[in-house]
Amino acid sequence: MASRALYKTVSSARGIVSHQNCFLRPLSTVNSLRQAQASTSNEKVTPESLVPPTSTPLKKPIRQAVASAVEPITPYNMTISKLMAAGLHLGHSTSLWEPATLPFIFGTREGISIINLEHTLVYLRRACNVAREVALRGGSILFVGTRPGFQDLTIEAARYCDGFHVSSKWIPGTLTNRHQVLGRHAPPDPEDPGRPPKTYKPDLIVLLNPLEHKIAISEAQLNNIPIIAITDTDYDPRLVSYPIPANDDSIRGVELVAKVLSTAARDGLHRRKQLLDQKEKEKKLLRKQHSTKY
Repeated sequence: MASRALYKTVSSARGIVSHQNCFLRPLSTVNSLRQAQASTSNEKVTPESLVPPTSTPLKKPIRQAVASAVEPITPYNMTISKLMAAGLHLGHSTSLWEPATLPFIFGTREGISIINLEHTLVYLRRACNVAREVALRGGSILFVGTRPGFQDLTIEAARYCDGFHVSSKWIPGTLTNRHQVLGRHAPPDPEDPGRPPKTYKPDLIVLLNPLEHKIAISEAQLNNIPIIAITDTDYDPRLVSYPIPANDDSIRGVELVAKVLSTAARDGLHRRKQLLDQKEKEKKLLRKQHSTKY
């Protein structure tokens, strides 16, 4: 009996303590809220107090914040999951299938050819190596993308690697008859204004929509200019030098490929600048040693 009475007293005491605690917590929060309201009511609200100071940093737009937070895509961190997220695995209908693209096709799904992204990743890395080497050796790269929605990304990719771009229309004869087509747009020679202006051929062409540029491809073949092109399941990859089997209708996917290629070309330019600076330092060092000897 004594043990039962002792148990009841202990349990009742615990209940009292728990009830006290549960009542003390809300009372403390209520008091803090009342103090905060009293402090804000004592302060006078003026129009100047509502305006943030000039030292307050401005908020970035959501798109810029997301772009800065996400890791930039480069040829070194490219993965199959990123290619799939961009929709590069979706080909055309099986009725438009080109038999030459059989090695690049993984299968069919509801009448649509599915591209094997393992081949896409391999061929994309090979194209990046080509663009990097061309830029490293001082060559010029021409980006061509004339479909609706491709114009802006074509210009951005060309500017990022100090290249050239054609985003509106390919004029027939741009390469085979460049003296007449491009000569009127080229600046005159300052030493001899009467001489016809010089025109140059690109060392590499990046075609984002090769299906609409048969003339550009034939002109590049006549001038022995290599071509990097995005080849879908309805296009023969043997017509270009470095095909990239991927979906050429996805704007997001084409933008991804163009960014990766321009990043590779920019790496080549950076490497070339480093090599030129190193050679210039070596020449200055040799001149200095030669002058000290004599």
